[in-house]
Amino acid sequence: MMTLLQPTLLLLVLPCLAALWVWRLPGRLLTPFRAAVYVAVALALAQPALLLRRGGGTVVVVADRSASLPPGAGARQEALIRSVQAAQRADDRVGVVSFAARAVVEHPPQPSTFGGFSTLHDPHASDLSEGLQAALSLIPPDAAGRILVLSDGHFTGRDPQEAAGIAASRGIAIDYRLLTRGAAGDTAVAQVDTPHEVRAGEAVLVTAWIDSPVEQDVAFSLRCGAQLVAQGARRLPRGRTPLVFRDLPKAGGGTVRGYAVTVEGAGTDPIPENNTARFLVRVAGRKPLICVPASPGSGLPALLAAGGVEVEVRAPEALDGGVEALSGYAGIVIENVRADRLGHNTLQMIEAWVRHAGAGLLMTGGRNAFGVGGYFRSALESALPVSMELRREHRKFSMAIVVALDRSGSMAAPVDGGKTKMDLANLGTMEVLNMLSGQDEMGVIAVDSQPHRVVGRAPVETLRGDERRILGIQSMGGGIFIYEALKAAARELAGSKAGVRHILLFADAADSEEPGKYKDLLQAVTAEGITVSVVGLGTTADVDAALLKDIAERGGGQSFFTDNAHEVPRLFAQDTFMVARNTWVTNAVTPRFTVALPQLSDVLPSDAPPLGGYNLCYLRAGATAVAVTSDENEAPVVALRRHGTGRAVVFTGEADGADAGPFASWDATGEFYGALARACAGPREDGVEGLLAVQTPISGGVRITVYADTRRPELRGLDGVAVEVLRHRPGFAPQAERLPLPWRTADTLATEISLTGGETLLATVAYPNGRTETLAPICLPYSPEYAPAARVAGPAALAALAEATGGVQRVDTGNVWQAIPRGRRQVPLAPLLYLIAAFLFLIEIFERRTGWLDARLRRRVTASPHPQSEATAPADPGHVREIRPPSTPPTTPLATSFATPPATPTPAGVPVTPEESPLTKAKRRARERTG
Repeated sequence: MMTLLQPTLLLLVLPCLAALWVWRLPGRLLTPFRAAVYVAVALALAQPALLLRRGGGTVVVVADRSASLPPGAGARQEALIRSVQAAQRADDRVGVVSFAARAVVEHPPQPSTFGGFSTLHDPHASDLSEGLQAALSLIPPDAAGRILVLSDGHFTGRDPQEAAGIAASRGIAIDYRLLTRGAAGDTAVAQVDTPHEVRAGEAVLVTAWIDSPVEQDVAFSLRCGAQLVAQGARRLPRGRTPLVFRDLPKAGGGTVRGYAVTVEGAGTDPIPENNTARFLVRVAGRKPLICVPASPGSGLPALLAAGGVEVEVRAPEALDGGVEALSGYAGIVIENVRADRLGHNTLQMIEAWVRHAGAGLLMTGGRNAFGVGGYFRSALESALPVSMELRREHRKFSMAIVVALDRSGSMAAPVDGGKTKMDLANLGTMEVLNMLSGQDEMGVIAVDSQPHRVVGRAPVETLRGDERRILGIQSMGGGIFIYEALKAAARELAGSKAGVRHILLFADAADSEEPGKYKDLLQAVTAEGITVSVVGLGTTADVDAALLKDIAERGGGQSFFTDNAHEVPRLFAQDTFMVARNTWVTNAVTPRFTVALPQLSDVLPSDAPPLGGYNLCYLRAGATAVAVTSDENEAPVVALRRHGTGRAVVFTGEADGADAGPFASWDATGEFYGALARACAGPREDGVEGLLAVQTPISGGVRITVYADTRRPELRGLDGVAVEVLRHRPGFAPQAERLPLPWRTADTLATEISLTGGETLLATVAYPNGRTETLAPICLPYSPEYAPAARVAGPAALAALAEATGGVQRVDTGNVWQAIPRGRRQVPLAPLLYLIAAFLFLIEIFERRTGWLDARLRRRVTASPHPQSEATAPADPGHVREIRPPSTPPTTPLATSFATPPATPTPAGVPVTPEESPLTKAKRRARERTG
């Protein structure tokens, strides 16, 4: 069906055709072409449009998954989505977007039923604007659609009004259904005013503003860590009331103290999460070093302190690996401590702290350090100035290893990153393959209730390029039969001539079955010179952990346990590293200092006594070797390196122990370890003269400002100033980013950084000359989702979105389809008609210039057959006809005037010139005009 939006404009055709009748164009085709142009333009001006049936509508549900929603909100949202889908027609589509700290498309618009929420969100933020943007992207531009928001309206990201403006321009209304947590009777710590840094010996003054819904008696307390600073009770009026606290820190300079203010009202509190507010205070001054010694009686902390740096001692198990605790120290010293005693999360945090917060790292050697201590492929390895790879030239024996993998049903469990436990075990097996060389052999067995040979023992070179068999191992259900796994692995190693033969067993520490007579089997296996190690997925407290540890002890190997499946590949590589070669060299060797010795100390003598042993490592690119061994390895003994904004130092000899050797009694030992301590602690003064970095708390984050003394010419237009931001939340990996500090005014550079609840932020300003300035750590009192102001602003924000786009608050979400227009949609035809008119006009110009179409039409008419006259008809050979002379008609004046003049005969010998075609005439005339 077609309609005209401006039908009166069709009357323009009449004057156009009249003008064409008066001023006719030459030729038989030009006039029709011009008439067609007039008709097409007039019809286009009338705005014709096709009326097509509009397709089904699209409703996108935007579901808030943040922490501010009431308990059970997820189930309620799924019920509301089902009610929307129950009312849709066959050609309608429903999409679902969930959001918290970020927005995710849970269910693209489709007629199928929504299967429930599957995304795990960070609930301590709510970016409603991003959720609306994602919903708009799911509605086709030419389709009718509507957005339904299921939320309390509280947002911590950008203002959603910008997204509402885009929706309004597209004619998409935003409806909402309010889901709020009851806030009646909510007693909260609304605000905490306190300095973020105090001088040593200065008192910390804290003002906590308590928001009380009614006049009531409240109990309050202030704690610093686990220590109670103050407590009491007080009757508070309705509204906000300040509570003032005072504390005198006894800690030394540089340390960070974490405080928490708690208040409890008389009645039941619907939002208890905002009853406790935490804050951090740093004591200004020179930061100490934190030392993790090999044993409680180690003498290394005293040697380090002799270098003029304050040292605090922490046992490995007592070390707090959070950024809040580490930020109070200049660096960390790890003395001959195994990596598993510190833990993966702590190692990850230390590496990020050194790289992004300008801290120092010092590691000393021994039988529990570097490669033999489990630091190979660990999170901390990338920070060290030495590498611990397994080089072929330092291996004395070939190796044959068989990996026995648990592929029971528990290995199908998913882990973070979209992988399963089985996938990570397969990647661990690939780590083993990649570490071996051409002289080695390898086999792989997958075990459930019986062993399955995946890769038979063969030279490593024949296995490369066929890794898909290893990576394709899948969990097949059932349990793992330990005895069968060990027996099959030992059978694979039988007959191998390798100098080192080893079995690596991977099993679930909570689901290892049927050990059988494993003790007798291990006795026979070890008698053949085969060793057995175990990687257990779980903890040492799991039901089968004791069995796996006993297998490793009887097999002469190592046992590793982790409940983090992402650690499995590193543990596979660690076991292979330790079996292939013990990189702790016990031969006495004399260190040889290099020309870089002044970088460490300018008073150390160049001659030193021998070391009792050292860890064989290799100097990393970009690192500086201060001392190397004098044997054939020429391995680094002391090395330095910059790591991001921080520093890393290693001493590969043992600092204090049986293998320290004569080096421990060297006259210059105190200066040597003091120099290592100073190199780890870094410069005494941070920052750059003429620049002052300040951080100021703002709503939902912090503002970093650098004030520049622009009277100094070198600071005018200073470029390259940046801030390294390190975030950490307990139980999560640290997050880091580098942000530029742009000029905001003539003498200030500034940027704003957002914060979420539960995380601690440590900002370090990096200057172009390499100097850094680490600011005090900062945190929010609690998640912004629990802020008292949110319960008032949220409903108003949703109402504003609905008003701006023509939406409404919907109690019955199923009737959202009634608000979607179901009429016909218009498809305009004017652009097509304008295109046709332009095309016809071009054809008219072509015909006027060339006459090509008219000439072809004339030739076609001339060449068409005509009925033959009787005089020219061919004679019938079977019939003779009498021919009579024609009679001459009488001549009249009228006949004479219309008579055809006789043709003029062409003289003999004169060539006949053929008549020119119209195209030829046009070309000739053009040449005459241009000639």
